[in-house]
Amino acid sequence: MYEKNALNNFKDVLGKYCAINQFIELSKRCFVAEHQKEIQKRDTFVKLATEYSITLTNYDADAMVTEICRSYIVNVHLCFETFLKDVCQQINKCGKNEYKPRIQEESYLACAVRNICGNSISDDMKPLYELCEYYRLIRNSSVHDLCEIDSHEKEFRKLQKYNFKTEAKFSKLVAPNIYEEISFDDFVMFSRSCVELATYIFEKMEYDYAKIVKDIPHKQVGKWRKYSKKRQERALYSYINTLYKTDETLIEQIPELINILY
Repeated sequence: MYEKNALNNFKDVLGKYCAINQFIELSKRCFVAEHQKEIQKRDTFVKLATEYSITLTNYDADAMVTEICRSYIVNVHLCFETFLKDVCQQINKCGKNEYKPRIQEESYLACAVRNICGNSISDDMKPLYELCEYYRLIRNSSVHDLCEIDSHEKEFRKLQKYNFKTEAKFSKLVAPNIYEEISFDDFVMFSRSCVELATYIFEKMEYDYAKIVKDIPHKQVGKWRKYSKKRQERALYSYINTLYKTDETLIEQIPELINILY
């Protein structure tokens, strides 16, 4: 059986990372609740760590709790950017329109939107777009700014024009937050926003099916040669539908695509 398209693969991988983040958060909350007294003082914290054969390089519990929350943002961004790279590569290789490469300092999200949506992203997606760009910058600061931290207060202030509480998926979250106060709620907000924005981008993608067919591995084509014509047509449709996506024009194109295939 074939694999999955870019969107479904992204959702699967993100789901695994989210499960890990949730488990870590549960572990963190249990640990802090059970060992609140021990972690307040270095000597008792050292003793506790020694009991579990762990040598800590930092005994500032509050700082570590915040860093853990920022690591959630790093994990979500890793999944989302991988999806955006996949999308850009697909549009470059088999998109209907000419692909314009990512320019210097441009995010992969901006590049994908520019190539797929022509910068005409819908009004309801704009808040999610800016939110994801903000969390991308938070990720950058968490990973790269080892000396002088850029908290991106300017970008955070821009988000204040949106009332995210009106969205059911955000109504119970205390987020977004500034760099120093990133919390588990920020992770939830970022992951939900990524899924919705990724779905929007994927639905807007337009493929050139002839380009897809020309790129199908010879090994796969060889298997289809043994099929009847009708079965070949069904197999080709299923292949495109599984690895990419289909529109209302594909069924009409199938006979011509079969000719290209062989």
